[in-house]
Order: sequence, then structure tokens, then C-alpha cells
Amino acid sequence: LVTEMNEKEPYNVVRARALRRRESSTPSETHDDMNLLYQFWSHFLVRNFNPRMYEEFRNCAIEDARYRQNGFGMNNLIQYYDEVLNSKKKTIPEILAKHFVDLVNAEDRSKERPGFAKLRAAWRNGALDMKSRKKVDNFVDPQLREELER
Repeated sequence: LVTEMNEKEPYNVVRARALRRRESSTPSETHDDMNLLYQFWSHFLVRNFNPRMYEEFRNCAIEDARYRQNGFGMNNLIQYYDEVLNSKKKTIPEILAKHFVDLVNAEDRSKERPGFAKLRAAWRNGALDMKSRKKVDNFVDPQLREELER
């Protein structure tokens, strides 16, 4: 990874430092190292899926959104789902389709819904791979389907 000062550092060093700083930070604070890690995860995992890395990314993003009042990780997670869903090279894995729909269903309908906006754009985009659409559709309930098609 290339850090703020344009120094190359191994992933495990950046990851360990980011997670250590994350644990010692206040709820509203996000360190640059954690932002860098979120950005790395959201791009790297599109081409190089790693289940353990993905789960760590997902768990940190959800936890930060819930307990730290911080949306940076969640925004990167939504961006990741969007890139995987719209990939022309491969079909979205079933677990990612489920997690994306779960995330959209968990968004507060009285507030901005960035996950819904990305899913709706993909849903309405005629270029969406039919296999990926079918995988997502397996997890969409009638209420969400109606919203997506509006």
C-alpha cells in the first residue's frame, strides 16, 4: 500500500496500525490509516476476492456505521458492492448479493439511502449482467422490488 507520505508499506503493517488506531480512537474520529485501509479493501477485493479480508472489511464498516457514527467504511463497502455487481468480467457471488440486499434493507428509509441508490441504478441499467441480476433478485422481497422498479 502507498501511505499518505507516498511510502510503500506492506499490507499487514498498514492493516495492523489502522486497526490499532481505530480501537483507540473516539467514536467520531477516523484515522487516515483506516480510511486508506477501507479504500484498499474496496478496490483490491473486486479483483482479488479473499473471504477473510472481505469479512473484516464488512464487519469494520458495519461496526463503524453503527457505533462510531462514521460512514466512510460503509460508503466504501457500498462502492465495493456496486463495482462487483456491475463487473462485466464475472457474476456477483451469491453471498455478496445477499449482503448487498441485506445492507439496502437495513438502511433507514427516512434518511439518505446510498446502498439503495446504487442497487436501483444497477437494477434499472440494461447493461447489468442477467446472471448477477438473478442472484440479487433471489434476495429481493416484494416491497424492495416495487421500490427498485419505481
